[in-house]
Amino acid sequence: MSIVWKWCLILLVGVLVSVSLLPVQQAASAPFASPAFEQLWSAQQRARIDPWGSNPLTWRVEPYANAPGGRRLVQYFDRGRMELQSRAGTGRQDVTQGLLAWEMTTGQIALGDSLTRPLAPPVMSIDGGDPDPRVPTYAGLSRVVQQPERDRSNSPEPISEWIDADGRVSEGPPPFPVRIGQYVPATGHNLPQVTVDLFNSRPFGDASWMDVLGYPISEPYWTLYRHDGAAWPSLIQVFQRRILVYTPGLAPDRQFTVPNTGRHYYRWRYGAEATQLWPDIRPGRPSQHIVISPELQAGIYAEGIENPIGLALSPDGQLLILTAGGTLLKVNGEDASGAASGFTTFASGLVNPRGLAVYDGWVYVSDDQGLIRFMDGDGDDVAERSERISAEISPLPGPAGAPVIDEQGRIFVAGVPRGALLLSTEAQQPRVYQVVPPTVSPVAGEFQQPGPLLAWGRLLLVMEQVPGMPARLVRASTGDGNATLAAGPELTLPEGFIASAALVYSSQLWPDLIPGTIFIAARSRDRGVVLEALPGSGDATSEMTELAAGFTDPSALAVGLDGTIYVADTAANQVIKITPQAGAR
Repeated sequence: MSIVWKWCLILLVGVLVSVSLLPVQQAASAPFASPAFEQLWSAQQRARIDPWGSNPLTWRVEPYANAPGGRRLVQYFDRGRMELQSRAGTGRQDVTQGLLAWEMTTGQIALGDSLTRPLAPPVMSIDGGDPDPRVPTYAGLSRVVQQPERDRSNSPEPISEWIDADGRVSEGPPPFPVRIGQYVPATGHNLPQVTVDLFNSRPFGDASWMDVLGYPISEPYWTLYRHDGAAWPSLIQVFQRRILVYTPGLAPDRQFTVPNTGRHYYRWRYGAEATQLWPDIRPGRPSQHIVISPELQAGIYAEGIENPIGLALSPDGQLLILTAGGTLLKVNGEDASGAASGFTTFASGLVNPRGLAVYDGWVYVSDDQGLIRFMDGDGDDVAERSERISAEISPLPGPAGAPVIDEQGRIFVAGVPRGALLLSTEAQQPRVYQVVPPTVSPVAGEFQQPGPLLAWGRLLLVMEQVPGMPARLVRASTGDGNATLAAGPELTLPEGFIASAALVYSSQLWPDLIPGTIFIAARSRDRGVVLEALPGSGDATSEMTELAAGFTDPSALAVGLDGTIYVADTAANQVIKITPQAGAR
């Protein structure tokens, strides 16, 4: 087996284990997206309190900055969300439970361990019923969460605070005498004694209450909560993952419950029900000029964008489009066809940009002045932070100078030292540089006319494009930080083609797009194509074949969360979208 495929197979394991058993497209009743999800669900179905509900709902691949490739597999249930959590660079995978109640009541969608995007808390009754001034909404609860209180565990007085739909708190006689039983210093909130007694009885089976609920982020309040349409006085408390509801007037085995936070969250975040099928194949506007295999379809995703030269997914999963004029656009919606319906200017003022890459919430761009990075910290789709992180090197012109970033956060870019024209002939030779701010160091080995680059896991591949010779992809090992040149080429492009972008396809959502495939955007004197090299089992160098043709100047590639392939066609001022046919299964 060719060494690049050995590396790719090793590196794909961390990503593909999470989706290896996914259905190609969800049926009306969604199956489990991962055996690990089913195992956790089955174990907790035997518990006194069911934290999930009867059946799994929609699964998705969602953006998460600290996961491999910036994305992770999740599945929604009536009462929560399971996440297949992998840490970049570790290969370890665990099932975690989403902090959905925290996100909805604080109005912060978690896109990473420390990265969020604001979205107003929903004016949605926590019991899922019609608006009722007596029943709290998530927006109302936003007024009382994350406001630490004093320790009241020694107070003999019963809880007498009531809360309404708008989050207004008032004093009133309790329907049942419940006092505070324990203080949780981690978040500064008090637990009712009935809740402490519940937790001591291990109501979630082998799982601890903190695993299922998280820490409390509000005080307990009396309110009205509807069970089967009837409003009952109930004691509620917001925890990080779920809301716990105690209704003393019900039968003992029904007194504690958790609302359908999973369904509510999905409706809030996506504006749809959690039963909606995903992925939703919409190819964009018709494109007659792209030639592609019958199993796939190509459409126009965006047009009229002057000279798009770079593509990447933003930290929240939307497409970023870099133009040769120095503007970085962010797609902020799609129309019914699946084409981009609007854009915001994420950043501007770049000088002859080469390309972009995204890592840990930052968007990195190379231009005439070196490397700069941007961050949108307030979620308005406009970068308000920018940092020039390296001015020591001049990236090579065009896509050869586009940055790539490996799973450890190391940035690689092909270029020459700034002011190289004043240096020796040897110093003027293009090199591949590794950037770990503030350090810039050349990668060991001599690469002839390097660029573009491809990073996957800890693997760095370099396209060598020497005039008069076929372009070839060679490997550099960066596992120990000191890269070494591979003995021979891993891939050779058809004669006459020049590469402008490359990526390893890791999605496993569609049978006609195979994980581990290397895609390369390339052009010859009169043709623009996207080439593919499928994972092979032999020792011979892999064959390149055409995935799609009909482009004028394909210059950049990106893969969406749903496995869509995006291609920037610079001369045509278009971004093309490649998806399976709508009937794919």
